[in-house]
Amino acid sequence: MNTKKKHIAFVIGALSPGGAERVITNLSNSLVKDFKVTIITFIESDPFYTLNDSVNVVSCFKELKNPKSFLGSLKLNYSILNRVSKITKEEKIDLLIGFITQANIKAVLAAKFNGIPCLISERNDPLKNDIPKFWVILRKYIYPKANCLIVQTEKVKQVYERMIKAKEMVVLPNPISTELSKLREDYSTNREKIILSVGTFNNDKRQERIISAFHELQLNNWKLLLIGEGPNESKLKALIKELNISDKVKTLPKIRNVYDYYNKASIFAFASKAEGFPNVLLEAMHFGLPSLSTDCNYGPSELITNGENGFLAPVNDQTIFVDYLQKLVESEELRLSFSKESMKTTEKFLDTHVTSSWRNLILKHLS
Repeated sequence: MNTKKKHIAFVIGALSPGGAERVITNLSNSLVKDFKVTIITFIESDPFYTLNDSVNVVSCFKELKNPKSFLGSLKLNYSILNRVSKITKEEKIDLLIGFITQANIKAVLAAKFNGIPCLISERNDPLKNDIPKFWVILRKYIYPKANCLIVQTEKVKQVYERMIKAKEMVVLPNPISTELSKLREDYSTNREKIILSVGTFNNDKRQERIISAFHELQLNNWKLLLIGEGPNESKLKALIKELNISDKVKTLPKIRNVYDYYNKASIFAFASKAEGFPNVLLEAMHFGLPSLSTDCNYGPSELITNGENGFLAPVNDQTIFVDYLQKLVESEELRLSFSKESMKTTEKFLDTHVTSSWRNLILKHLS
């Protein structure tokens, strides 16, 4: 009765630290029971998150140089597409799953060349205007050729329905890995007085707002810990120095054992102006961290009901953000209440629930 497992492959730039990469890792580790699983990356990189030994990783190139011109960029993308298509053929893959715009487009075309089905997963805010126009145009024409477009929230689905005539569109939220969930400790009153924020240091995440709020409240016995890396790192460090709070505010590079900090901190703060779906906010709430987030598109409002299991501040209202942070700092009772409700809210995101939806969708398109 040993039927041969169907072979599925995820397509992504690299297995670096990040939300999409964590989701692919979680899904691969779970789906490997039912399918043969390969991850095709554009460049070689050591997987940041722990991958099951049965998951095969194949890279298109050892490394890639940044192209200097539009023509150079076209050539580079064409050679990556060729490699993805060749690997798909060599590995005898039955279905491709793209993650993020550029990988999605290459996955759709490679699937077409090989006559196999393709699912694509869009992770970004669909209205973000920093995606190069070339990819926006390609997205409009190539996404409808995929068998199914997967998005993370109902709101994102509504936007894409206006932009793209997809054959099928499905909402599947990010899964929390069971392995991560096992590392969760009880939220108790003897937590360290740490306000934690996790995320890439860039213009979207706006950590400077959290630093300013912390400074404004003059919190003598509290510390602020920012975990991440990115283009704004030196700017954030300069702000911390300028405000003379270097003894209380620390930055840490992206780390594998972020759960240690979810278990140690008392409050989670998030100040994004745009999101696809904030994995770190989901994880922090799952670990019972009382959370304060901006009400940006998309994701926070799907996780937080303001005043019930966390606080949602309008994106550009720093006064309310500061006020909510003060309330959390001052009230242990409020923190304990938010902690309990947060953990309840996130149960439906456990990978046992989410992965079974992915499995059913994959089986539907393989039949």
